[in-house]
Amino acid sequence: MDSVVLLHVVKKCLAGGGALRALHVNHGLQADSDEWETFCRDLCRQWDVPLSVRAVAVPESGASLENRARIARYEAFSEALAPGECLLLAHHLDDQMETMLLRLSRGAGTRGLSGIPATRKLGEGIVVRPFLRCPRETLADYAKAQNLRWIEDASNRNTDFDRNFCRHEILPVIERRWPDFRREWERSRQLLADSHEMLTELAELDLKQCAGTARHQLRVDALRQLSAPRLHNTLRHWIEKGINSPADPRKLRSLPHQLIASDHATNAAIDFRNHQVRRFNNELYLVPDLPSIDPETRFSWDPSSQPQFDLPGNGSLRAVPTADRGLAGMPYEIRYRRGGETCRLARRPTKSLKKILNESSIEPWLRNRLPLLFDGEDLAAIPGIGITETATTKPGYRIEWHGN
Repeated sequence: MDSVVLLHVVKKCLAGGGALRALHVNHGLQADSDEWETFCRDLCRQWDVPLSVRAVAVPESGASLENRARIARYEAFSEALAPGECLLLAHHLDDQMETMLLRLSRGAGTRGLSGIPATRKLGEGIVVRPFLRCPRETLADYAKAQNLRWIEDASNRNTDFDRNFCRHEILPVIERRWPDFRREWERSRQLLADSHEMLTELAELDLKQCAGTARHQLRVDALRQLSAPRLHNTLRHWIEKGINSPADPRKLRSLPHQLIASDHATNAAIDFRNHQVRRFNNELYLVPDLPSIDPETRFSWDPSSQPQFDLPGNGSLRAVPTADRGLAGMPYEIRYRRGGETCRLARRPTKSLKKILNESSIEPWLRNRLPLLFDGEDLAAIPGIGITETATTKPGYRIEWHGN
């Protein structure tokens, strides 16, 4: 009903002109899924509204079925949106109340209890929810007054789903006791949204104060100056910006003890959705998961004829001409570290590769990924660090590694 009402209202508002199209996502989860698609096609044909249909495959495992379907649906929305296009969704005030109750039951903070946002970016466009202050009853009255037709999803009556249980079992009891609960909860939701906005602004200020030597890095000594609640707020905001997803609260609570409190170096890593938080040289790093590297891999490369060499799953090497001393232009073999390598960099004594990487403050998780240039069996260059005495010429090439 909600989406039919929305389409009817928007069509009336744009009667004088304006581009409008409808989008239906077929999840294929119900026996009636094809019937719902047919209804949408017939309705849009009747109202002269162009319709796009997207069929999605909902994963069979993972989070709850509701969440898996939602993720698949929003991925379809994102792919369907053209640059600058506005997607209108029919979420209403009762949806907002259900969301608040569900998130409260799961221990959400100010971000989660702020509820469904009225607007947000999605893909190349923007999502707008114009009915968020309208109760479901208001939309139902409109639909009846306009003699609109719609199809009821039978699964919406199934209280095995959490949202349906809130809708049919919990909220009616609350409404009987407190008839104005929607207005009061909406006021609380707005206060929580304001609090979340202030906490976000504070986190941005703290991130600037704690910024490390590069992007996605924070100084441990600066983080230690923050109070426990402020530290938690800063870390949460930093991680969620990086992973574009809510951070696991249990892992977030363990982070200060594992990676900040100790005065000693640690190899600990805490996983956050395809990323890891690590510590090295008094800084925290937010590191994306990287594909594994086969240490037996070898490539041939001549910097003088190929300025850039793309490494599968590991960025690229670039040869930058320099008037100063640099690497001689000739064929080399690209290899990865296997252990036991030694070399004598220009104007330096012979050292093990392990010691050179440590002295150069190369992050431990990158040391086996760093591509090395060999001339035969001799290590000739370590990108970003130096060139061996025998491989140096003037003019030559400065070798850079640009990782993923």
